[in-house]
Amino acid sequence: MKKKIIFAVIWSLAAYFFFEFFKTADFDRTWKEIETAHSGWLVLAVLFNLSILLVWTTLWNVLVPKNISVSFSKLFQANSFMSTSCNTLPFPGGHAVGLVLLARLTKLKHSVALSVLALDQMMEGIVKVVVLTLAASFSPLPEQMRQGISVFIVLIVIFSALMFYAAHKTPKAASQDEEISPSLLFKVKKFVSQWAGHLEMLKDYRVFSTGLFLALIMMALQALGIWAAQKSLGLELPFWTTILVMAALNLATILPLTPGNFGVYEATAFLIYKFSGLSPELALSLAFLQHICFLIPMAGTGWMVLLMQSLNLLNGRYKGQIKPD
Repeated sequence: MKKKIIFAVIWSLAAYFFFEFFKTADFDRTWKEIETAHSGWLVLAVLFNLSILLVWTTLWNVLVPKNISVSFSKLFQANSFMSTSCNTLPFPGGHAVGLVLLARLTKLKHSVALSVLALDQMMEGIVKVVVLTLAASFSPLPEQMRQGISVFIVLIVIFSALMFYAAHKTPKAASQDEEISPSLLFKVKKFVSQWAGHLEMLKDYRVFSTGLFLALIMMALQALGIWAAQKSLGLELPFWTTILVMAALNLATILPLTPGNFGVYEATAFLIYKFSGLSPELALSLAFLQHICFLIPMAGTGWMVLLMQSLNLLNGRYKGQIKPD
């Protein structure tokens, strides 16, 4: 019963975004705009967004402790499943599922998997601060967005400071009595100590710089995906508009309130494009196309990997049932 109520609230929220933000748009004209989109540019937008998963997996590969060996294919599977869960389930369900899948598929301890995800979020957060600052320097922003940027920057600074503190703080050794009869508090302290011990990359500036560079490439690919979607409608928008749209989307979708940020993503892109001077119909059609080109690889790749694994499993069982004469 509780799940049904939560489900109803989530989709009611999505419906609110559609009604409140898109009531000024003519949906017939919007559909006509979508029909005129050039398929080649849309395919390119999908490919740019698909490339994010490859770079993201490479980032995870860098963040895994050096003394642990995990194949790239296993990391890609875990990454694609996490991307699917995060773009299907609202917060924090997607991240929780992603953490469990990362640990199980790669055979990592939960403390290691959590350290990889925490470092990943830290890298992305730092780069998002750069993007948001860049967007603010290009154009005057709405007051609400400026306040949101300020809050986000403060949170990232605090989070990064705590991560660096945890990485450089030497954990205390557990006493023998606690080891024999561990309490819940001891177990929590031990887990946090193990987690902090896996943040070793923060002590190596070369690995840290590589992580930031990969996170920056991910943002660049996301911007290229937005640019390609704009080109599909024959639009020649200023560079700062693309940066502003990407910055607003990253700010609005930090915590997924609806499955796949459905409604939130469109409303955010719609408002920024209207703010940039586009008609409501063109702004809405562009918001839809962008989101579709983003969701196809980011939410669909995990399902494709799961399908291929299932087919391989069925094929293996079928061959095992057929015995040679």
